[in-house]
Amino acid sequence: MKVSKENRDKFMEGFQILVRAIKSDMDRCSELCGGLNEKEMFVMGYVGQHQSVKMSDIAESIDAPMSTLTSIVDKLVERKILTREHSSDDRRAINVTLTPNGKINFNTLIELKKQTGEKLLSQLKEKDQAVFLKNIDLLASHLSPKKK
Repeated sequence: MKVSKENRDKFMEGFQILVRAIKSDMDRCSELCGGLNEKEMFVMGYVGQHQSVKMSDIAESIDAPMSTLTSIVDKLVERKILTREHSSDDRRAINVTLTPNGKINFNTLIELKKQTGEKLLSQLKEKDQAVFLKNIDLLASHLSPKKK
């Protein structure tokens, strides 16, 4: 399907505004979660959603090499956000869980995301919310790296 120059330019402008707004939202979350950076928040969020997870599962989820993940987890352990222990099933596997402080930060992150979603979606009628969410999924699927 052909895209007009006007629509392409509107998309590019709107996309830049959206990226800045998302960055601002992430900065706000970072500040309220003790200064965590984006990757640290993703790791904390993943662990919070899955309770106790293997390092290899986290690395796959955030599409990062194990060396990078180890560095991120080291920082989060040092900041008392995560704990790390060997699996009782396989001593080679390392499980990561949230500390009580990590659970507080995770809940803060989730609450902020709920507030953002509520604020945004409440501007739309229910059927428009469904269309909006479908378009968000479409946008995300086209921007996400393709799994091999």
